[in-house]
Amino acid sequence: MLATPGHTGDSVSFVLPAENAVLTGDTILGRGTTVVAHPDGVLADYLDSLARLKARTGSGELTQILPGHGPTVSEADELVSFYLVHRAERLDQVREALAAGAEGADEVVKRVYADVPRAVWPAARLSVLAQLAYLEGPGAR
Repeated sequence: MLATPGHTGDSVSFVLPAENAVLTGDTILGRGTTVVAHPDGVLADYLDSLARLKARTGSGELTQILPGHGPTVSEADELVSFYLVHRAERLDQVREALAAGAEGADEVVKRVYADVPRAVWPAARLSVLAQLAYLEGPGAR
C-alpha cells in the first residue's frame, strides 16, 4: 500500500511489484485529470503524492499505471510527469485569473476552465477551491 492523499484525504494506491505496476484509483486516471476534491482533498498532499509516484516511475520501478477509471497506462513516468506539469500550469492560470481581478472560485472557474464543458465546472470548482487554499496557505506559494 502506498498512501497517496490529495484527491481525497484517504486516497491510497497499491504497488504490484511483480508487474511493475501501481493501482492508482482516482489519484491518476487513464484519461482526463484528477479532481482535488476540496475540502477533503488537499493540493499540497496531492503534489506530494505525485512526487512520490514520480520517484518510483522515474526509477523504472513502476512502469504501468492501473487507474480506477480509463485504460491501463504503459508509460507511467510520462503520465506522472504530465500530471505534475498540468498542476503547475493550472496553478499559474489561477494566479493569472486572480491577478486579472477574478474574485472567488466561481470567477476563477469561468476564466480558467472556459474551454471545458460546463458539466465539468462543479468538479473544477472543487479543484479551484483546493488551489486557492494552497495559494493562501502557509508560506503562500
